[in-house]
Amino acid sequence: MVTRIRAALLLALARVGALVAPPSLRMRRRPAPRQATAVQDLSGDGGVLKTATTGDGAPAFGNDGDVALLTYEARTASGQLLDRGVQTQYTVGDQQFIPGWDLCVRSLAVGERASFAVSSDYAYGISGVPPAVLENEPLTFEVTAIEYRGNIQTSASFASDAPLTPRTPGSIKAEFERRQAEKAVRASSDRALRDERDAGASPLDQVKNAFGDLGDKFFGDDGFYFFGFFESATGEEAPWYLKPYLTFPAIFLGVALSFYGLLQTDVIVLRGDNSPIPGQQGFTLSD
Repeated sequence: MVTRIRAALLLALARVGALVAPPSLRMRRRPAPRQATAVQDLSGDGGVLKTATTGDGAPAFGNDGDVALLTYEARTASGQLLDRGVQTQYTVGDQQFIPGWDLCVRSLAVGERASFAVSSDYAYGISGVPPAVLENEPLTFEVTAIEYRGNIQTSASFASDAPLTPRTPGSIKAEFERRQAEKAVRASSDRALRDERDAGASPLDQVKNAFGDLGDKFFGDDGFYFFGFFESATGEEAPWYLKPYLTFPAIFLGVALSFYGLLQTDVIVLRGDNSPIPGQQGFTLSD
C-alpha cells in the first residue's frame, strides 16, 4: 500500500515539473522534414518547367542524334491522355516532334524520372490540335529515361555493327573502284588460264570448253543462277553435256519438234468445214 502511494506521488510531481519547466527544457516534437523539390526552367522563359522526382546525374541526351529509351505519358492540362509509351526510342533533335518534348529529353539522366509542364508556345501553339489539344493549351509529361543507346551519327554502338561497310560518299566510291579493279584482275587471270588450257587441246575439246565458258559467264558466280538436274551436294560438277545451259534448251527444242511432228503426221488435226473459228457450226476436232 505504501509503495503504491509513493509511486502516485512521484508521478504527480513529474507532471507538475513538466508544466513549470522553462520552454527550453521541454521536449518538442520535431516536424517531419520536407523534401525540397527543385523546379528547373529548361527554356529560360518559363515555357518548359521540369520537376525531377527520382534519380540524379548529368544529362545523357544532350547531343543531336542521341538515342534515348523512354517510358512516358503525355497529357493535356485538362488531364486528357494524349500518348503513352513503354520502352520507346527517341532520337534527340528529331524535327517531327514538338520543341518542348526535345528539351525535356535533353535534360534527363539515365534512370531519372521527371515531370514536365510545357506551355503552348513549345507544344501546339495558339491553334492547338482540336479536339485532342485545345487552343493555347499546355501539356504535361511524365518521363523516365531507361537507357542511353548511343548516337546515330557518331556512336560506335551503331558503326561497329558493320565497321567495314562504307558509310560516306568517299568511302562508297573507293569501295566501288576497289571491286571493279578486283573484277578486272580476275577477268584477266581467267582469260590467261583459258588461253593456256586451249593451247594444246583438240578442236572438240575447244568447242566443249567454249560451251563451258559461255555457261560460266551467264550462269556462274558472276552471272545468272540456273539450277540443274545434276547438281551435287559435295560440289562435284556434272559432265559438260549435262550442264543446265545445254539440257534446258534441248528440252524446249525437243518439245517444239515433237509438237511440230504431231501436226505434220495428222495425229492432231484442227479441221473446220465451214468456219475456222472454234465453237462455230462446222468446226470439229478430230484425231
